[in-house]
Amino acid sequence: MNNKNGFALIELLVVVALISILSAVGVVTYNGYISNAQDKKTQSNFNQIVSTMNNELANCRINPSARLFNNQNCDSLFEPDVNAISSFFNASTLTNPYNKDENVVGSNLCNKGTVAISSSNVSGSYQVQYVSQKKDIKYTKIVESKWSSESTEQMSKEESYKCSAQTLTASASSAPKQTIYNYKPPNSGSGAGIIVDENGNMLAGSGGHACGPNCFDGTMPNWYTFDSNGNKIYPGKPGSNWRWVMAEGASASGNIASRCNGGNCRYNFADGTFTDLRNGQIFQAGESIDTIKPIN
Repeated sequence: MNNKNGFALIELLVVVALISILSAVGVVTYNGYISNAQDKKTQSNFNQIVSTMNNELANCRINPSARLFNNQNCDSLFEPDVNAISSFFNASTLTNPYNKDENVVGSNLCNKGTVAISSSNVSGSYQVQYVSQKKDIKYTKIVESKWSSESTEQMSKEESYKCSAQTLTASASSAPKQTIYNYKPPNSGSGAGIIVDENGNMLAGSGGHACGPNCFDGTMPNWYTFDSNGNKIYPGKPGSNWRWVMAEGASASGNIASRCNGGNCRYNFADGTFTDLRNGQIFQAGESIDTIKPIN
């Protein structure tokens, strides 16, 4: 009688099934690890934003001549605008752990990785929130300032909060944020152009110009100016680290004027606004000088 060594078909099928099960378990474990890490990073961003806001606002109490969030004097009669604070953090090194092209600070709490900053019920105070979609919990912390009209009794809160399918779908379809590399002017006309870096800071000395449409649409790639070190700057060249962006649009009669000529503005690529650093006022970029008004 001949003995032949080998595997029966049923044995091979069992081995394949076991390998498939182990692979599936490995994928689930890995995805769970990534999901936990993203949720913890969002919580870390939330805590860091709260801590930074407290530090900035506390410094104003100590030093009235200081500036806070890079755009407002501490001796101002008004508290910093929510949009200005949001822009400060969106231009920082903080990143959204779920999507690096999304802002860290936004308005939709159901957009994964988003921290929301809003005005509190107490005038002069701020509400900072985020939702852990793994735990279905909304976390809230209150940040007070020297402009707060009264003390807030409850400084933090945790409550059940489940994002609906509708808000999750809206979040997933949101467009990538604008950057210096994919900038599109707010209109196709002429306007006051400012030369800014990727963080929206104006080029010192020669950052403001009266511009036609070709300043903003990338059809002047060879025009250049100089930075403070004598290096050539090409604000119309694709991929450049400097860019012409439109602040105010031209008037109906074609006149161009800008409050930014002294280098005192900062542009926010995330929402297409610019801030007058002298007084903290924020404006929607591209609006005509005939009608433009602060939005804060």
